[in-house]
Amino acid sequence: MQTVPPLATTRRATLDDLDTLLANVQSGFDSYVAFAERGWQPPNSAAGRVRTAELLADPATWGLIALVDRSPIGHVAFFPAREQPVGGSPDAWNLRAPVPGLAHLWQLFVLPEWWGRGIGPLLHDAMITEMSAQGYRGARLFTPSLHTRARRFYERRRWLVVAEEWNNGLSLMLTEYRLAIPARL
Repeated sequence: MQTVPPLATTRRATLDDLDTLLANVQSGFDSYVAFAERGWQPPNSAAGRVRTAELLADPATWGLIALVDRSPIGHVAFFPAREQPVGGSPDAWNLRAPVPGLAHLWQLFVLPEWWGRGIGPLLHDAMITEMSAQGYRGARLFTPSLHTRARRFYERRRWLVVAEEWNNGLSLMLTEYRLAIPARL
């Protein structure tokens, strides 16, 4: 049974949390070494600093940070899904058409030392509640295909596999998941 530490709190993420989010993402990327192909190197999350800042500053982006003793231990963030780039740069995210009613789970990272302690479910459930409150009817996410821990986490929460695709930025195969969002929880 997973339990959330009694002192875990959450608060909305803002642009002021940019470095915190990048550090959480880097910790997550670093953990991919455990399952990635031998010799794989984690990307530097700071390389996406400008895009991350743009997304955090966008009023349509929603994020939540989990804290224990005021120290960040994980976060979740989503924004309106957009059409996938076809041969174009993923950096032009704001020029692609939005997909009506579909949220994109951008990031869900928990520091490895907090895995299995209920922080992931806490963040996930809060995100689904917010997606429903904002009127989304579906959500999508991409996670490394070989990341069995993450895949089990999402599959236990009724996310369904719809596709796989190679991601040049991560140099990993990613699995796309979709989830139907219940009307107002």
